[in-house]
Parts: sequence; structure tokens; C-alpha cells
Amino acid sequence: MHVPPPSPHRLPQRMVVAGATGPVLTGFLERVATALDVPLVPVTELAGPAEVEALAAFDGWVTTAAPEGALAELVERADLVVVLLNEEPGSFRGRVRRTVRRMRADAPAELDLAWFDALALTRPELATVRLVGNPAIEAWVSDCC
Repeated sequence: MHVPPPSPHRLPQRMVVAGATGPVLTGFLERVATALDVPLVPVTELAGPAEVEALAAFDGWVTTAAPEGALAELVERADLVVVLLNEEPGSFRGRVRRTVRRMRADAPAELDLAWFDALALTRPELATVRLVGNPAIEAWVSDCC
């Protein structure tokens, strides 16, 4: 009996990534965009709805998630949505960091992931990945790309 060769797994070409701003998110975005050979286009660099539409129509991209109206259009065209979390929500360390962030006036806003959790209902066919901690992030990048 002849065993057919395994089919290569399909790499995503349009990816939305959410996470706290910082070196972990930046490094992840750069590594994934390079590995997939697609442009990295942060949503904050798009000048308006026309540029968001142009990006969404493009064949391949990696971009950041933004809570503005751009997110819905980009998620609609995405092959994969990834959320990066530095620590497990609800852990003691996470609670301490959240409390300190809330106390500091210059701290960045807390990441709202309600839209990500809703994707299971609104787009059940869309692949989603939640990565918690640097070891999980590194393992996923090594395996994916």
C-alpha cells in the first residue's frame, strides 16, 4: 500500500495580532512578517478608511489590532487572529501588574479582548490563537513559520 505524502500545512497570509505594546509584540510582528514574506503594516500608520480598505484587499499582510473601525474590516479578511498575553489573566502577577498600571497616570490602557472572545460566535471558521507567556510565543513562532 502506498502512503500519500503529507500535504503541507497552509501558512496564513493575512494576520491580525493583538497584544500589549512593547518589545514582545514588536518582535513577534517582525518575525512573523519576515517568515511569511508579507508586509508588516501597523494599523496606526494607516491614514484613513481608504488605506484600511486597500490593505484588507491586499493578498498578504500582518497588522496590529486596533479598537477603531479598522479592526472589523481587517478581521473580516484575516486568515488568522493572534492574541499575545505576557501572563495568564487572573494570575497573582497579572493582578499586581494591572493594579500598578491603573495607579500610574502615564501607563498604557489595559488590553480589551472582548472582540477576540466574540470571534468564536461571529466568525467560527476563523482560526484564532491565544498565546500566554514568552515560552508559548516562541514555540508557536518556531512551529508556525
